[in-house]
Parts: sequence; C-alpha cells; structure tokens
Amino acid sequence: MKNCGVNCSGNMFTDLAGEITSPNYPSLYPENSRCDYRVFLEKGFQVVVTIKREDFDVEAGDSEGDCPDSLLFTAGGQQFGPYCGNGFPGQQIIEAKDNVLDIVFQTDETGQKKGWKLRYYGDPMPCPKEFTANSVQDPVKAKYVYKDTVKITCLEGFEVVEGRVSSTFFYSTCQSNGQWSNSNLKCKPVDCGSPEPIKNGKADDTENTLFGTVIQYTCNEPYYYMKTEGTGEYRCAANGTWMNKVLGMELPQCVAVCGVPSQPFAGTQRIFGGIKANIGSFPWQVFFQTPRAGGALIDDHWVLTAAHVVEGNSNPIMYMGTTRVHNADLEKAQMLIADGVFLHPDWKPVGDLETRKNFDNDIALVRLKDPVKLGPNVSPICLPDSSSDYDLEFGTLGLISGWGRIERRRIVVELRGTKLPVVPMKKCESVKVSRIDTRTFSFTDNMICAGGEKGSDSCEGDSGGAFAVQVPNEKKTKFYVAGLVSWGPKCGTYGIYTKVKNYISWIEKTMQEHRISDQD
Repeated sequence: MKNCGVNCSGNMFTDLAGEITSPNYPSLYPENSRCDYRVFLEKGFQVVVTIKREDFDVEAGDSEGDCPDSLLFTAGGQQFGPYCGNGFPGQQIIEAKDNVLDIVFQTDETGQKKGWKLRYYGDPMPCPKEFTANSVQDPVKAKYVYKDTVKITCLEGFEVVEGRVSSTFFYSTCQSNGQWSNSNLKCKPVDCGSPEPIKNGKADDTENTLFGTVIQYTCNEPYYYMKTEGTGEYRCAANGTWMNKVLGMELPQCVAVCGVPSQPFAGTQRIFGGIKANIGSFPWQVFFQTPRAGGALIDDHWVLTAAHVVEGNSNPIMYMGTTRVHNADLEKAQMLIADGVFLHPDWKPVGDLETRKNFDNDIALVRLKDPVKLGPNVSPICLPDSSSDYDLEFGTLGLISGWGRIERRRIVVELRGTKLPVVPMKKCESVKVSRIDTRTFSFTDNMICAGGEKGSDSCEGDSGGAFAVQVPNEKKTKFYVAGLVSWGPKCGTYGIYTKVKNYISWIEKTMQEHRISDQD
C-alpha cells in the first residue's frame, strides 16, 4: 500500500532537550516527501544529536552509494550526511558546534521504511583547551564551556602589552560562539630595550633585546679596564632590565689603566737635570705653560699638581702627549681645558712665592672640561692607598720628570727624567744655602725628602710633577704618584715632595663631589 507524500516542514524545536522522529515513526514514512526541522537553542549552547543504530531504518543506497531516501544535518557551515540504510551508519553522537541545527529528510516514491528517531540536547558551547603560548591558566579543567572564566598568567619573562600598558596576566571568558574573549592578547617576551651606554666602554651590538638574551659589556682596551666585579655579562631579566649576576642592575665601570708607561724610562744616571725622556716614558706628565710647571694625570678628568702652581690661576693652560714644548710642538699636543681648580683647604696662600716658607699641604686638583683622550703617550698614574704598603722606606727610588731648569739654570724644551732615592728629612733640613736659613722653613710629616748628593734633583719648572714609585707587590712595571714636586732649598741637592698618601681621602672626596656626570 502506498503512503502518499505529506507536508512536514517548518518544525522548530527550541527546548534545551527533545526528541524528533520521521513522520508516522515507527510506521512507514510517506513517499515523495521533504521534511525540514530546525533546532534553535539560545546562544552559548551547541546542539548535540544522539541516534541509536536500531532507531534508524531508511531505504538503502544504490550500488553507487546514492541514497534514494536520506537524512541530512547542517550546522554552522558543516554538513553531516546524507545518511541511509538499515541501522544508522554515522557516529551515534553528533556535535553541531552551533546553536542552530537544520535537519532535512527526503524520500522518493519507492521503498518506504519505518524511518528514524533521534534525541537532541543543548550542551554549553565548548572553547578550545589551548590558550596563548607561554602561559598557564587557572583553573585547569578537562573541558571549558560557555561562561567559564579563566585567569591567564604569562610565564616568567613574558608579558601582555596593550598599548602602553603591560601586565603579566589577564582574564578570558568562554563566549557563546565557542571562542575565548581577549583572544587577541598574547604573552610575548619581555623587551629590555637597548643596553645603556657606559663611559669608556660599550655593549655588544644586538638587535635581539628580548627576555633571556645575553649581552657583553667591554671596556676600551688597552687603556681602560673593568673596575667593578662581574664579567660584564648581562642578561635580559623577567622584570625588563639588564641584570648581572654580581652587580644586578648596576652598570659596569670602565676606568683608565694607570701607571703603565708604553716606553719604560731607562735612565740610571743620577745627574742634575736628568736625561731626555722618550715619548711614552712618562705618559701621565702634564705641562703647565703659565706658570711653567708640571702635573700628573690621575684620571681622564683630573690632574693632580702642587697648590702653589695653580694658586690664583683658575684657568691654567695645560698640554699632554708631547716631550717637546716648543710652540710648534704644543700645536700638535693634546690641550687640556680646566673646568675647576681645587686647592687643599689647609693650604695657606701668602701671595709671594719667593718669600713663602710654609709649603705644607701643597696639593691641588684641576678638573678638566672634557675627558682626556688616552693612548700610548697619554695615560694616568695610579694613586696610592692608605695601607702601610705605601709607606716609603729610605732608599726607595722614585722617578721624576719635567721641563725644569738644569745646569746653569737653563730652561729645557725637551722632557727630562731621573731617578731619586727617598732620604731622611734631616737631609733636606741641613742643606746650606747662602742668604737662606733653612731652619725657618716648615718641614712636616706631609712631606717627603728625596734627592742625591751627586746632583740629582728637581728644580724650578718641575713643580707639581709626580714623584713616581713602583706599585708595591706588583710584578709588572706600574707606578703610583708617591709625591708631588713642591719646593727645595737649592736645585741639585735635595728636594721636598708633597706626600700624596696623606691626602687620598681629600682627593677621592673632591673628585666624587665635583665629578662631571653624563660624559661619554
């Protein structure tokens, strides 16, 4: 008996769960029919269909697999089916991934069967278990569904950047479309930015400044070395700063190599006026043009000299890097521009140098406007420290250099140097000079007496220059400024030198309080 076609379209199901069957189920379904059904659930729920195998009996397909009668599901651009045959051939559970499911059942004019029965229900829309890379979520669940909210925390060294604001976490909610809110937010590596520049050194050139990157600071060798502890290796840390294992965020300090002449002085003769010095033998030597005197470079921004050299002269003219002081030679030398003169506070100005008898505290610092360009012929001399290693014993040899007067009080234009021993102060006190009573002069513990009975001595024009002594416990040739040429009762005998060790605290304090910052 034929079962005529029926109109079975327009069926809408909105309940969160229900049952749908073919017409007349479990009796024979009608021929030449098209039945349309729609399951329409609220947003945030997907339609899930379950069909038991025994609840499905639809005319089987032909030899080519075409179904004369068929059941078809479509949802969100997906298609499930068409299905036909005795027993449901598809998966018994179909997840639509959408809140709307369309069902179409079509039959031809032959071969009626009992049809089908299915159940459906609304399942909260699932969201992917995967979140942004380099993150962890809380809570951790086997499945996340509509309205679930999680906290996404970036792993160490990663951050979320939104405009100019950065954070290490954000919240995300599973939405009705099965997508997470804030899905545009990503945990990206922290960027430490370009490493800060350092004076007299540099950092590696690198385009990668992200978390975990390692860069190396180096000093401008061979004239600067790294004073601070640590290797100069810095790593981009999770907090967005370059960090060193020892120094933390503190940048390394490159300081000038001191006391190392490129051409060690070879003079052994102890003669008045010394011998000519090679370029590089006294790289710390500073030439003061007016008044004619000397000084010692102790830092690329500071010159140490005698107070009487710069008393009343706030803008001394100075040169370095030459052994000859003809005008033509000075034009090729490195000119130093003073930016401040600091006399020791206990130096007592008297005005007339010729009548001065008290040279106690004869020491001063000159701050330079620009850093000295160091090289093989220009470098500083070391300072002593306050330890007993720097106490001078009688007989200790020191080097002096300068452009002072020599025999017959001739002024020289070529740098000369000599070696002098430290001697007891009574040697200086006992020098006999016509028309001068040396007993009226001040001799203090702030002074060193050095010289020789055979004519070795500093003289007028050498004032302020360094009395350089080998650094104690140092195997290599390396000098420190033990004294400064101060005064003497008579050239060619013994001379008085300011004992620099007694003024280390004042030197360091003055340089710290009056340092020039932000210099490259």
